[in-house]
Amino acid sequence: MMATGAYTGNPNIARQGARARQIAQARNVSDIADPRTYGFMQGLLTGSTAGELGYSVFDDPETKRAAEKAAEVGFIGGGLLQAIPVLGPALKGYGRLAAGQVNRAMMGEGGLLGPITPQPMYVVPPGKAPRMSAAEARAAGYWHDIGAGKKLPIPISEMTARLEPVGNLPPKIAVSPEKMKGGAIVSLAGDRSATGQNLLGIGDTQFETPVYLGGGYDFMRANSPSGSIWAAEKGSAQGLLNQINEAANVGKGDVFGVYTSMGPLSMNYNTMMADSLFEQIKAGKISKKNIAAFDREVASIRPEWKGIMNAESRNQLEENGALRHAFVDRMQLDKFQNAGFPNIAYTRYAITDPLLLNEPMYSGGLAVGKMKPNTELITNPVSPHKTYNTQLAGEYVGGLERSVPKEIMFPDWYKMRREIGAPESGDVRSFQLANPIQPTNQEWLDSVMQYLSNQKSLLD
Repeated sequence: MMATGAYTGNPNIARQGARARQIAQARNVSDIADPRTYGFMQGLLTGSTAGELGYSVFDDPETKRAAEKAAEVGFIGGGLLQAIPVLGPALKGYGRLAAGQVNRAMMGEGGLLGPITPQPMYVVPPGKAPRMSAAEARAAGYWHDIGAGKKLPIPISEMTARLEPVGNLPPKIAVSPEKMKGGAIVSLAGDRSATGQNLLGIGDTQFETPVYLGGGYDFMRANSPSGSIWAAEKGSAQGLLNQINEAANVGKGDVFGVYTSMGPLSMNYNTMMADSLFEQIKAGKISKKNIAAFDREVASIRPEWKGIMNAESRNQLEENGALRHAFVDRMQLDKFQNAGFPNIAYTRYAITDPLLLNEPMYSGGLAVGKMKPNTELITNPVSPHKTYNTQLAGEYVGGLERSVPKEIMFPDWYKMRREIGAPESGDVRSFQLANPIQPTNQEWLDSVMQYLSNQKSLLD
């Protein structure tokens, strides 16, 4: 007896689906090169919905989202394939449309098939790291503090920057901690930027106008001949001077300012970062639509922002630290990083002094200056700092052979924190706010000398 109803299933698809389910059970999806293809095929052949893929096996949320989106498309496609015997005649007119969708997807331009189509034109999509486990990514150098919690676009060992020395910096002086004995030290916390060099380009991007790098610990060495060794906003500079004046009452009265390194995010504030981003934008090909979207985002936080294409924009950034911070903070959002804006982490790398690339926060001693208590702030310096409007008087003494951890450089502060039961997790912020004064007595000297000796032995 013949069946009278229309057959709405495709037996070939059904058989392939059964086979796919068997293979999937034996597969370690952590090893799958393209999770989009995996998600699509599971949806197409096995009828798996987005919620049925077993996402605990994926290494990261981005992989999960890619597979999930592809599974949704595959699930719909699978339903259509099952119905082809009935719908086939009605689909003849859509061949050209389908071809166009495939072409868009293969060119990385999205479309219906974009979520599930591998893109053979790129080994790695521009600006994105290849998919790998977290352990593999760390071992390969895709994770570093310079990324501020984000995966780097390329391993840090492959990042490059073109630099050109500018002028003649005074020679570095090696100083022993013994030079500071009997007085006191205060922390001069600064960012990690280099000094005395022009940045000519980052990666494959050549700058139209070089960006002068003039911050970090070597600012002290560069500016000491003019009588200034530190720069800060006026309010912060006054707070430092107050600490220096108080420290002059300790021991024999000598006060030394010790450079200590702030975290990588401190680079977001300086003008070197903003200038370097602008040079990359000028050399890039960001669409007007994306530039307008970025400008709206910045203006939502800082209404005074006039826009990237405005002739006054760079002057705005030079004069407004809060605006600079918003400019960098918004640009590092994924939607703008994926739209072709300069990579923030790579730019941080380019303006960072190599000696500070792996420096623990608030380690110090690469630059030491003898401060001048009870003097006036320098508000009209011989060599103005583009980021900060006020400077402190002093004389460059030299630098220790290597940085010393904050717990050893400022032991009294950390001993006090432990005695009162304060959590270690709050040490950094507390140190920032307090800027403690450390007497450089014999106990301090012995501890610092011992640390330096131990480190030297490890390297010999």
